[in-house]
Amino acid sequence: MPQQRLEPKVKSTRKDGDSLCSRCMGHRALCGVMPCPILMRAKALVNIESAVTGTSLEGSSPPAVFVGNYGYPKVLAGPLVPPIMGEETSLMERPDLWLNKSLDQILSIRFSLVRTKKRIAVDDAVDPSRTLAETQTMALSEVPINSEATLIKRPTFTSVFTGRTLPIGPSAPLDVFRLDDNPKVPRAVDKATSDIDMKATHGIMEMFEDGIRPEHMTRLLSIGLLGVKKRRRLVPTQWSITATDDIIGKELHKQVLRLPWTNNYHVFSDHALGNTVILLLVPSAWQFEALECWLGALNPSVYSDFEWYKGRKDYASKIVGAYYATRLPALEYLVNGIQRQAGVLVFMEVDPTQWVPLGVWRFREIAKRALTTGGLTFTTLSEAIEEIERNLRAPVINYINASELYKEYTTQTRLTDFFN
Repeated sequence: MPQQRLEPKVKSTRKDGDSLCSRCMGHRALCGVMPCPILMRAKALVNIESAVTGTSLEGSSPPAVFVGNYGYPKVLAGPLVPPIMGEETSLMERPDLWLNKSLDQILSIRFSLVRTKKRIAVDDAVDPSRTLAETQTMALSEVPINSEATLIKRPTFTSVFTGRTLPIGPSAPLDVFRLDDNPKVPRAVDKATSDIDMKATHGIMEMFEDGIRPEHMTRLLSIGLLGVKKRRRLVPTQWSITATDDIIGKELHKQVLRLPWTNNYHVFSDHALGNTVILLLVPSAWQFEALECWLGALNPSVYSDFEWYKGRKDYASKIVGAYYATRLPALEYLVNGIQRQAGVLVFMEVDPTQWVPLGVWRFREIAKRALTTGGLTFTTLSEAIEEIERNLRAPVINYINASELYKEYTTQTRLTDFFN
């Protein structure tokens, strides 16, 4: 009888219904299956061994960079380069165009990117080496840019998921990196990165108002191109994603507090990639709650993070990045869409059988798309809840019982109650 393989126990904030993949990220073997099925799937989707036969890599980066967090303040960072030339590589960094694609299509797109990496101190962003300076220059571009990388050894698949970030392909230690083209830099990006006295928050908001995509802003923050010159640092990619969402969200929050309340209840819903996102807008002062349920258990739990009128100061530790990723489109819709103030409850349902760790972008993009549908308007809360229940697989009462905002909203006495 073969000896049983004992795997280490990993502490997780998730419980029932949670996918092992979300904790394993493709390299801890928590399911006990070796080799990892997802890594084998990656190798099947992308024949990287034949595409990169030596230690020289030429390709058009989308552009994309990745900065890890292990070993901080000395981290592994570098550009992501596919062994492909051409403008079509821009799709590799455009999650806003992926919602109608299959999981295999998305994974194939991302697994084609080779993650090159070199150990760099985060404060080297102030006075970068040649390799880091070339990577920073590449990050400025809004279109793919041809580049060459000399690797220390051939790329191999190890960990392909990080939880909050987009999936990444095989990795290899980087020796030399150089650009073959000049970057195409949007005016707002040039202004935000070249002004050495501009704070990162100001630069991000100027780029947001100019229509710069979230991935571009995250890339600039991550590779140390934003903020006052002497304070610029490399920021791990998974941190910079949430930081960008939070920075923009806080600025929009200030604006939404000055708007009049909406008069009705509004429900917006959408589904993609094994995830359902429903937004409920209620007539009230600003308040926000993200509710997340992992299907799979007989009576799945619902997790909640929320904020009241003044916003929150601490990190949303239960919903984590998805909290900020769904709050941002909700605020943007209120400020730039209907120009009304409202309380917002977001219902997120995750099907583990259709789920792999693609990153929090999917919640942001599903919420955005839901808010473009026009939604449904109701005059009573009960009608809105009935509509929400029709779009959920778990009982809506589970969400209601877990919601702090729902309890507060349905029990608080309002001035208008005395006139009805």
